[in-house]
Amino acid sequence: MSDQGEGTGQEENWFLLMDPEWVPGEDDDVPPIESVVGVWPLVGDGAVGRFLPNPDYRPLNPDSPTDPLDAVLRRMVEGTAEPEHLQPLLRDTEFDLAMNGDGRPLIVPAPDEVLCAVIATAEQHREQVFAPMWRRVGLPELLDLLDEKFDLLINPDGPAAVRLVGSLVRAAGAMTDDEATALYRTLGAEDTGLEVVRWTLPAPTPS
Repeated sequence: MSDQGEGTGQEENWFLLMDPEWVPGEDDDVPPIESVVGVWPLVGDGAVGRFLPNPDYRPLNPDSPTDPLDAVLRRMVEGTAEPEHLQPLLRDTEFDLAMNGDGRPLIVPAPDEVLCAVIATAEQHREQVFAPMWRRVGLPELLDLLDEKFDLLINPDGPAAVRLVGSLVRAAGAMTDDEATALYRTLGAEDTGLEVVRWTLPAPTPS
């Protein structure tokens, strides 16, 4: 997908992650916003930026993953992925961190009583968790806010809730591009149920 950068006059390009049940019609120039799982922005040097989840996405099939992290969480529950497979996705995704009203992360006990910070990977998971406020962060911001003694609870009321130990989260922040690529390749050995589409729109005509 391409669009004009606000106030810059420059074209912006995106990769769209589409709902696996969505099928474009003959007259579909633009996919419906509720069928877009999220986007990866393409930055100026051709690199792909962090995955940005779409808060308006609603799965056509309620059993579909809500986002790439949720897809891997489900595979972990099924036994076809390991916790390490979450690391490159945490590194390359933005998500919502539950916050107290005082600007600190909300800390809650996991089912096994381990104290954790809480993240939601999509709007549907946010709606199932009470928090005074939420903050959209990437992994660097999360690590700045998260005390080393806490683990990370992901989508606590979702179908594939996982507690990720803090050391694994911090290791994701130190991961190199080559290490992330190697894990992506092993993860890509099986279908995640999600589809990436490059969508291009004509540049707007100046008025």
